[in-house]
Amino acid sequence: MTTGDLMRELWDSLQLGEIVLVERMDLKDQYFGLHQLMSWGRSKGYTVLIVDVVDSFHILTSKARLAGLDCECFDTTDVIKVGGRVKRGNVIAWISDLTEPVILIGKFKEAYERFLKENSPVLTIALGVEKLFVTSDVLPKSVHLALSLLSEYVGNRDRLTVHLIKAPLLGEEHRYLLNLIEDIATTIIRVSSHGRIGEFKVVKSIKRDAEGLTIRA
Repeated sequence: MTTGDLMRELWDSLQLGEIVLVERMDLKDQYFGLHQLMSWGRSKGYTVLIVDVVDSFHILTSKARLAGLDCECFDTTDVIKVGGRVKRGNVIAWISDLTEPVILIGKFKEAYERFLKENSPVLTIALGVEKLFVTSDVLPKSVHLALSLLSEYVGNRDRLTVHLIKAPLLGEEHRYLLNLIEDIATTIIRVSSHGRIGEFKVVKSIKRDAEGLTIRA
């Protein structure tokens, strides 16, 4: 079985209702994983929705183009933007004010739930959530609201959500925030590199036989 087959098998193991964390443990980019995940989602009949925090989608799509990937799918993908300045994809909602967490989450839920109702099943790919914690004051109220929002969608079978997270950006002082999100997640996949070899390791899964699965490419 090829590496590509193994990766598709890994994505195929994910279920509607899950919240999945794909944690990049080094400073390498995630544009290839994003491209692969979007292609897989479409092949399975999902409507793909990007949640783009602070222009993360623009950055990854620009790097993907520079790397020579076929990026036509990026331009037509539906996007909810949270902060940022650069329009990329088909932006269906843009929440520009990040200063008031209650308003931010209220506007997000309104746009997201409308999209779920009209487009289920949805593969939600969230990019750059860690930036919300490192670019603003981390207040207990903000953390509580963010965790409550994540918890609310666990088990919602209208969607499968995958968060692409760059763990090193949080630093040790914010590591506890990632730990809190990990506690909510149903599946955690850690991605690292050893020279030119990439490694995907499932460290948490609702399927016991998947835990410990390691794919090297």
